[in-house]
Amino acid sequence: MRRVFPLAGFFALACACGLPAHVRPVPAGTLALEAGVGGPAVRLEGTPVPLPLSTLGASYGLNDRWDVSAHAHLTPLLLGVAGMDVGTTWLALGQDGARPAVALTGRGYVFSDLDTGALFHGEATAAASWLLRERFLTYVSGSALFDVVESDVLWSLAAGTRVPFGRFALQVELGWYWPGYDASVAGAEWLTPGGRGALGLVLGGSYRFGGP
Repeated sequence: MRRVFPLAGFFALACACGLPAHVRPVPAGTLALEAGVGGPAVRLEGTPVPLPLSTLGASYGLNDRWDVSAHAHLTPLLLGVAGMDVGTTWLALGQDGARPAVALTGRGYVFSDLDTGALFHGEATAAASWLLRERFLTYVSGSALFDVVESDVLWSLAAGTRVPFGRFALQVELGWYWPGYDASVAGAEWLTPGGRGALGLVLGGSYRFGGP
C-alpha cells in the first residue's frame, strides 16, 4: 500500500497486518501455539480478497499480567524474504463490569531478503476488551507501526471476537489499515472506505498447553 519498496520493506509493512491483536496475555504458565492468516483486501475481478499473509508462533504467560510471544512470517518465504516478530503483552487494567480490560502490546519485526540486509520495525497496540457471557472475548484495538523506510507512523484500527472451544480458540478480526493513506495512488485496487487506507480480514487460531 505504500510506494515502491524492496521486498523486505514491503513485507515488513504488510505482514504486520497478518497478525490478529493479542487482546489479553495468556494465563501464567500457559504455552499457546498460534496461527494467523489474512490482511488487507484487494479486489480481484470485483471480488474483495484478503491477502493470504500467514504467521505461526507461540506465546507464554509469565504471570497474570505479562506474556511473551514470537512468530515466524511464512508468506514472505515464497519470495525469498525471511521474517519474524517478538513481543510482549501487558494487562494494564482488568475488566470490571462494563469497564473493559485494557492490554498493551509492544512488538518488534525483522525482515531480510539475505542480500540487502535487514529491516526492523516497531509496533505498539492498545486493545480494550469485554468478556461477554463468560465466553466471547470481544474487542477494539488501535495500532501504530513505525515505518523505518519512510520514517513514518502507520495507524490501523480493528475490531474482533475470540471464542474458545476448550483449549482451542478461534479469532476473527476486521481491520482498517492505515486510514490516513491515499489509496488512489496505490498500484492495487484495495477495498477501501472513502479512498482512505484498506479494509481487511484476519483469522486466527490457538491451542493452549498447561495453565488453567
